[in-house]
Amino acid sequence: MKPLIIFALCSFININSFAQTSLGKNIVGENFRINSEILNENREIQVFLPKDYSESSNNYPVIYLLDGQRLFLHGVSLYQSLVEFKLTPEFIVVGITNVQSNRMLIFSAKAGDFSNYLEKEVVPFIDSRFRTSNKRLLYGWAYAGGFGLETFMAKPKLFDGFIISSPFPVSSKMERFSAFLSKNKTLDTFLYFSSDINEFGVKEGTEKLNTFLTNNTETKLRWHFRELVGEDHGSTPYATLYHGLKEYFENYREISFKDLKEFNKKGGMMFVKDYYNKRSKLYSLPNEMSVFTKYSLTRLAIRADNYNQFDAFVNGFKNNEFISVLRINWACSIAEFYLKNNKYKKAIEMYSFIADNNPKSSRPLNGLGDSYLGNGEKKAALKAYKKSISINSNQPELTTKIESLSN
Repeated sequence: MKPLIIFALCSFININSFAQTSLGKNIVGENFRINSEILNENREIQVFLPKDYSESSNNYPVIYLLDGQRLFLHGVSLYQSLVEFKLTPEFIVVGITNVQSNRMLIFSAKAGDFSNYLEKEVVPFIDSRFRTSNKRLLYGWAYAGGFGLETFMAKPKLFDGFIISSPFPVSSKMERFSAFLSKNKTLDTFLYFSSDINEFGVKEGTEKLNTFLTNNTETKLRWHFRELVGEDHGSTPYATLYHGLKEYFENYREISFKDLKEFNKKGGMMFVKDYYNKRSKLYSLPNEMSVFTKYSLTRLAIRADNYNQFDAFVNGFKNNEFISVLRINWACSIAEFYLKNNKYKKAIEMYSFIADNNPKSSRPLNGLGDSYLGNGEKKAALKAYKKSISINSNQPELTTKIESLSN
């Protein structure tokens, strides 16, 4: 009996200590009830605002997620990741909840009423209550994806983008969709759709849609089909929303190329400048390349061992002005490429500049010494090496080199 009492006492103390560490409930966003006259029922929506919403005066894009009861938290999670890594701008997430018992009915037989509910009650509620921009996207999965395609045809101006994951049914809509596009050739709406390669029933429709859009050379739609691999019908909504949002916010993230060949194939620096001009117009961002983009382009030339392209990049980025804002390791890698190509005077100039701006670092002094040595300036090399040793004495190879040069 005594051990049992001790165990109970310890359990109470342990539970009590955990209770004292609580910082409150973890609440994500806010719930609202809309008394829908169109649907003749009370409907709930969930809203998540960007982190700095209350401190800013910005207007924000809005992502409307059908089946918010399932996907709202996923949308918020993606917001956190995409914004943190600067893949998208900040945006508002709206979850439109449904109940499983009438979900199929809402997205099929009552699709007209539900799209009217979105147009006349949900969107006006959000626009009147929050600071929204003119970018508005609708996301749906499975039957909600099929509903998304219907809404696009019925109300093409309501949303400027649609992401539809594993949409169903699609095949039965293709004739009407073809007629719709033939009458709306100038629409530049964003349409992103997906299915897994083994998602039978769904795959048939997305393949027909993909083939139709591929062969339709007149359409201005910004469309993309993503064939998923290794997913199933229950997991496609998560991967699709992530990739779809990145595509929707085109030109937002910093430009990147897998190699120098791709850079030149796409149009080189003219393509890059056009990209940033478009980015500036879409998101009110500076139209200048970031420091990282400049370094990334220079690094492409280094990796391709293309000195002429490398030198053109560095000179085009105004040399010392560009180098002065780089991390020391990045800056030294550029100077090292000049040294590797026996451009000793340029290497000396750059290493000297880096060393002056980083007086406590031995790395640029070592490079400076190597550059002087390559240029036949032994005394200058020795001076640079000795200064490097005075900063960092734990360089046995450099100590040996100094002894050799001193003899």
